[in-house]
Amino acid sequence: MSPVIDVHDGALPQILVVESDPEVAATLVAAIAASRGKSHDGLKSQDWAGCVVVESIGHLHREDLRQFGAALVASIMLDGCGLDAIAYLRGLAPTLPIVMVGGIADSTIAAEAIRGGASEFVLLTGHEHVTIPLAIRKAIVHRQLRRDNEHLQRTLTRSMAELAEMNRRLENSVLRLEDMARTDELTGLTNRRWLNRVLEERWAESDRHDFGLGFLMIDLDGFKGLNDTLGHPRGDDVLRRVGDLLRDTCREIDVAARYGGDEFCVMLPHADLEATTRVANRIASEFEAACPIWGLSTGQLGISIGAAHRSLSGAATPDELIRHADEAMYIAKNEGKHVALRQPDPAASRLAG
Repeated sequence: MSPVIDVHDGALPQILVVESDPEVAATLVAAIAASRGKSHDGLKSQDWAGCVVVESIGHLHREDLRQFGAALVASIMLDGCGLDAIAYLRGLAPTLPIVMVGGIADSTIAAEAIRGGASEFVLLTGHEHVTIPLAIRKAIVHRQLRRDNEHLQRTLTRSMAELAEMNRRLENSVLRLEDMARTDELTGLTNRRWLNRVLEERWAESDRHDFGLGFLMIDLDGFKGLNDTLGHPRGDDVLRRVGDLLRDTCREIDVAARYGGDEFCVMLPHADLEATTRVANRIASEFEAACPIWGLSTGQLGISIGAAHRSLSGAATPDELIRHADEAMYIAKNEGKHVALRQPDPAASRLAG
């Protein structure tokens, strides 16, 4: 591949002239020499004024194409068509600027020459001292502009790829931050702040469409003693296991959350009263079955669940629904049962488990 050779102050780099006709070759060389402010003494050498003349396509293989800044190719050669020479040069020096020259009779192949890779087709009209240097300079500048554009395109593509990667990382960071903002770090459940936000949305939805809405408040009985006896790492492990149990036991639409300490809660959107109590009893049953698997003896850890349903307790706000579930939880705890359901009249709360 030819090196990048810029045009400075009108000077031309070394030119390859592919021409079988000695007179035409001399004319082309003279035009280039004149543009350099030089003259030549006829065809005594293959190197005049920075030009190398090759008389046939078959001799092109002798030249190191990397030394040339541009090439002039005759439309007709003794051993083939100029299009063949262009194809050869394009194969070995894809970036070499090429100008095809020829007479009026050869102009029919001008378009094909351009499609083949030539920058321009120049007619030999007797004004070669003007047209040839100009065509060469144009071809070199066009090549340089194309390279600059390709470089800019590569830079732009690379920048866009880097920007896309930065955006991907930023999106991942935002997602992680959002996840951290709504997730309890220990259990992986929804945290209390995010639960309150989601509960507000579900409450509004329940208002608009008259959907059922249930809420469970859950407390681990005896957890403080277990934590003090077995240590905080064991206590944290139990809390994590309870979080897993809630995820596995609740409905897919439910939102299980760690309310704080050893208190958990579950919001049950689109749930009627029966579904609310069914989920509460299932959690209690699964918890009892899991404690021995967790290595806890009978009575070492218990569970109290308060259930409230908007249609039954008459809660007027999301906070009041949470309070009703909390009140039912204390009823369950005080009466030694796993689940209690909040009735319209707190004094009339009945056991559901």
